[in-house]
Amino acid sequence: MTKKVIAVEENESIKDLFKLMDKHGILGVPVVDKKLHVVGIVTEGDLLAHFTTLKTPRSINLLGGIVYLDNVEEFNKQFKVHCAETVKELMVKPVTVLMEDAPLQDTINAIAKNHVNRLPVIDSKKRLVGIVTRSDVVHQLSKLKIV
Repeated sequence: MTKKVIAVEENESIKDLFKLMDKHGILGVPVVDKKLHVVGIVTEGDLLAHFTTLKTPRSINLLGGIVYLDNVEEFNKQFKVHCAETVKELMVKPVTVLMEDAPLQDTINAIAKNHVNRLPVIDSKKRLVGIVTRSDVVHQLSKLKIV
């Protein structure tokens, strides 16, 4: 686990978040409230989605109305991400977190089950105290010499 976690608050701008992640060479940032409770997470994938080109849904005019041939809900979701200006508008929530005393096997299971690359770690008061990445897990497994 990395104990010196770089985290941001919801009102942080996307531009500042992008610069922060680039400056520190990190690919994911927990989002916290004033009490350091984890309320979301933003990853490199979320930032890339923000900068993608939007493709409008295909549609046809039929009897004076518009019939969409593509999923409009998916377009609306992508549009919202694309137009985000603050972390709150871009972050993924709810977030799977780990307790600081979670065993390695629980960490492996949580990462695999949720298809994520990192998990924020919290204490008994639900405050952010660290972050665990897939790389951390691989490092710990190599120390155990079970692979």
